[in-house]
Amino acid sequence: MFKFESTTTPRILLLATILIASVAVFLWHGTSPQKNLIPTDSLSSSPDYFITQVTIKEFNQNGELIETLKAKQTLHYVDDSKTLLDSPSVARKSESGTWSAKANKGIIHDGSDDILLTDNAEAVKTYLQSEDIKLSADSIHYLDKDQSLTSQGSPILVSTQGETSADKITTYINSEEVIMTGSVRGTYETLD
Repeated sequence: MFKFESTTTPRILLLATILIASVAVFLWHGTSPQKNLIPTDSLSSSPDYFITQVTIKEFNQNGELIETLKAKQTLHYVDDSKTLLDSPSVARKSESGTWSAKANKGIIHDGSDDILLTDNAEAVKTYLQSEDIKLSADSIHYLDKDQSLTSQGSPILVSTQGETSADKITTYINSEEVIMTGSVRGTYETLD
């Protein structure tokens, strides 16, 4: 009696299994999504973090409060190296008095102590030795290095003497110096 053993049957089964597995992998790979669920462009323009109801306080070496920054929300963008502020307000004590400012929006660039307030920006300087002044403009830029407030975009300075407008108004925090440039106009009242 002859017994026929075929070595081709196991090979065919092995090849068939490999072929079926290859087709399954190919089909599964072909059905995987080729696009991200969220477009890369929208991720690159999204903040890397945000914080709500922010209050930041700065103290001097003697432990006295010298500055307070508040905002409804902050959004940080790492690609632009900036933080956007929603409804910011700033109050700072200085040698000659205090100043406070607020706006609908604000920007702080990473590594900077400067603050750009935009959209209905207002600042009030309260002096120890003279009358207060109020600045309003489209934007007010606090420059820490100069200790100044620069108002641009229809700036108006209001004091007890009257109202002055210019293209740009800069006031220095530790002095009563105010510099107005471009189309300076004023309305003043005299006291008799």
